[in-house]
Amino acid sequence: MLHLLLVLAQGPVFLDNQGVVRWRDTKQEVSLFGANYVIHTASDYRAAGYVHGDRKKMIDEDMAQFARMGWDGLRLTFWGDWEASDSAGNLIANDHLDLLDYLIARARDRGIYMLFSPIQLYGANWPDALQDTSAPGFGRRFGKARMGTDPAAIAAQVNYLRQILNHVNPYTGVALKAEPAILFIELVNEPWHHPEDLEGSIRYINALTDAVRSTGCDKLVFYNVSQDFRIGEAIRRSRAQGVTFGWYPTGLNSGHELEGNYLRAVDTFPTCCVPSWPACRASSTSSTALTCVPAPCIRRWRGRSAPWARSSLPCSPTTCSRPPRAIWAGRRTT
Repeated sequence: MLHLLLVLAQGPVFLDNQGVVRWRDTKQEVSLFGANYVIHTASDYRAAGYVHGDRKKMIDEDMAQFARMGWDGLRLTFWGDWEASDSAGNLIANDHLDLLDYLIARARDRGIYMLFSPIQLYGANWPDALQDTSAPGFGRRFGKARMGTDPAAIAAQVNYLRQILNHVNPYTGVALKAEPAILFIELVNEPWHHPEDLEGSIRYINALTDAVRSTGCDKLVFYNVSQDFRIGEAIRRSRAQGVTFGWYPTGLNSGHELEGNYLRAVDTFPTCCVPSWPACRASSTSSTALTCVPAPCIRRWRGRSAPWARSSLPCSPTTCSRPPRAIWAGRRTT
């Protein structure tokens, strides 16, 4: 029992010296499968309302189906910056927050782990309620472009992160900062990067990371790199522990129901010269190359150097140039 409590207090996963996320009890590499899930907020929340659905029953059904499919991971997206906060970042207890709490409890019951993404930046009213201006949160007040530069916007994010992580889930009796089923915190979703201001970018990432740590939360903290890879140096020099990257194997918005088995799109997606960092494994002590397993192809990179440094050597389908050692050793994509 003492050992179990110690593991829970430290968190069930850790980042080793090679940048690999491992389970604390078995020391095995963490490898989870799932998808983004947002019925508690934004357009999915509204869509459930259009069909007069009982959202909690829908969550129950979805978690059961996910478990049957063998899912053990979710990206838990929450538009709290728009729908469950005020303009200063104070948390608002409403239906969105209640459904978030309920979802976390039900996912935990099904053995599903989560990456929690509490700040989305994009408008919660997309794409079906673009004229709605009733959202109370700081996301609508400041807009995406100002989030990383405006002192008031940064203060609101810091305030919100502290409050959402200190929030105690009434369905579990556990604060989100200590929820064992939440393994990772993604600070913000697809932020508007300002790579030309290196020091300012580092301060911004550190401010959000420090807000998480100020609550006593020891979960792994990631920052999103998708919008502009020039932000990589700021992330490397920040106190964030890794990066997240958006990938849409079936497209972002088809506008119609997708028919058929789209899991094959993940299995057979073309590969090219730019592997994700976890795909790279050192084949020797050489400082010039890594041996890489096939990884999802980012088409716009084909024929170009790896994105983490302009001086990187060109890649081939089986090799890639080594990124700076501090990134290779201590940063990992999810």
